[in-house]
Amino acid sequence: MIANAGVALALTAVLSAPPVQPPVGSLPDTSAEIVAKMAGRPVQLTSYCCAKAGSRYDLLSLRVWSPAKRAFVKRYDGPVTVSPDERWQVSQASSRMDLPPKMRFLDRKTGDSTDVELPVSVDPESTNLYLNAVWPTWSPDSKHLLLNVVKPWRRGYADRSEGVVLIAVPSLKPRFVRVENALLSSRGFQWTRDGRGIVAQWGTSGKSVIRQFDLQGVVKRTWQVGGYPVGDALGTFSPSGRRFVTACGPSMRVACVWDTATGKTVTKIKLGNSRRDHVLGWYDEQHLLAPVSQGYGIVDLKGAVVETLIKLDKDDPIFYPRFDARDPS
Repeated sequence: MIANAGVALALTAVLSAPPVQPPVGSLPDTSAEIVAKMAGRPVQLTSYCCAKAGSRYDLLSLRVWSPAKRAFVKRYDGPVTVSPDERWQVSQASSRMDLPPKMRFLDRKTGDSTDVELPVSVDPESTNLYLNAVWPTWSPDSKHLLLNVVKPWRRGYADRSEGVVLIAVPSLKPRFVRVENALLSSRGFQWTRDGRGIVAQWGTSGKSVIRQFDLQGVVKRTWQVGGYPVGDALGTFSPSGRRFVTACGPSMRVACVWDTATGKTVTKIKLGNSRRDHVLGWYDEQHLLAPVSQGYGIVDLKGAVVETLIKLDKDDPIFYPRFDARDPS
């Protein structure tokens, strides 16, 4: 009994230990490399996809960090996101448009995997295609996963929201919230810092605002600011919630920081590499995670590079990392 108890205690300690972050070193299938220690940071590099020089970009070319294997492993089930508490890993379980979409939740603590069917309907403009669910985003407290619900993709069609699906954890119960006509050309809905609301771009790409909704889909406020809310690192809102950031300016290659209370401009920062403007979000209260001249790193609110985290070869044609928030507590 004593020996069994010891084994049980040891197993519990392993399961409850925080997952190890990726180490410094080169990343498989690319010339990119992690050049700074990731442990202890408020962000985690959870996955990336890439294409070698001269190859065709493949959406299924994905590497996901596995704490158990201490390595980036190949995956073929689309984007992967990890909750800030590092317990839940989520990926797409089904990509068939003639069936309701499903998300796969992996409990990293127990190893259990559960598929959740999303409560979305068939697109009324099609005969048998379901509405799509895209861009999974975790709430800051790790209690909900959000997915944007959109019509099936059509050439020349600008995505507009039908609503969102919110999935509670650990119950894994989903619910649909109707919010029609938000502009989802980039990123879609993002969380407020307190996790009680969501924000999205509204209007047209040339003239838009940011609207905040509660979790029942009711409009709560509007900021007369440009750009779209971003979703990398800690997301759109700073840890205090006093500021938020959008990708704005020509071709959305500027980080625009706004005062939450007044909507006034705090600063505008030209992103360091125009080919890598898709990664942007708060790192801490005074810094952003953003593209920098050598790859991806941390910049202050004046645009000065504080640290480079991932260094890229200038000839790399495509490299898309995913940085999720991490709760260091």
